[in-house]
Amino acid sequence: MPHPGAVVRTLLTQDGTTPVPGCHDAFGAMLIAEAGFPAVYMSGFSVSASVGKPDVGILTMTQMVARAAEIAAATGLPVIADADTGYGGPANIAECVRAFEAAGVAAIHLEDQIMPKRCGAMPGKALVPPDEMALRLAAARKARRSADFLIIGRTDAMTLHGLDECVRRAKAMEAAGAHAVMVPSLTTHEEFTAVTAAVSVPVIHLPAETIRPLHSLKELEAAGVAMAIYALSLIQISAAAQSRLLRELMETGTTAHAVPDMTPFASLNRLLGVDALTAFERSLTAET
Repeated sequence: MPHPGAVVRTLLTQDGTTPVPGCHDAFGAMLIAEAGFPAVYMSGFSVSASVGKPDVGILTMTQMVARAAEIAAATGLPVIADADTGYGGPANIAECVRAFEAAGVAAIHLEDQIMPKRCGAMPGKALVPPDEMALRLAAARKARRSADFLIIGRTDAMTLHGLDECVRRAKAMEAAGAHAVMVPSLTTHEEFTAVTAAVSVPVIHLPAETIRPLHSLKELEAAGVAMAIYALSLIQISAAAQSRLLRELMETGTTAHAVPDMTPFASLNRLLGVDALTAFERSLTAET
């Protein structure tokens, strides 16, 4: 069985733009697998939200790794995990890599923000110098146990310093050994192609449905983008659906209006493996 990182490497280098949805827990990963996607992304924003915290660097490496292990164990899909800034200096980054790798994750991405970091869509961000980011990537690469475990570099330069600095940092991350670069906040075909033409490693885009213009997979493919990670799609649609049900329950005193949109209880159990567990128990009974 190939290393999950080798699978992600193939997804990044094959023709077309690979779509990868994000989630914050094992159940979300199961839904992603059931829908037929080839990989899962663990969103730092979504994991933070799931414990009632904003994505401003509050959660620890231990918390993130524990959640990543649950997600990786839930399906056979490779997992790409948000590892923020690596949670400290070179020694911390090395420990971070080893922990995510031991959790069964295929790849992590490290970003060039100062600590404590903030969600890339939030104000108040600041970046470390490119040479400090290069040190982060070098520490991460050296700490890997397997050469198949992928290290992705992420820059938040676009919203702070513009396209030229964004391109400069993407090139510096490639030179530092990043297997791919993640470049949020690009909005036009010209911006995408400026980045994809500047580097030889795969470029990853982060669609932000409620913030920036959306581009189809065909449009992203034409711009040379290797992967589109839909980091917040599930948690945003889930929050809207849950809020709507709760509001209507409060107003009407019933959930009857929502029943047609609910996944049947039996279907939830089937997804969670109840049918397989029942069959396993019956096979034991038949053998005794």
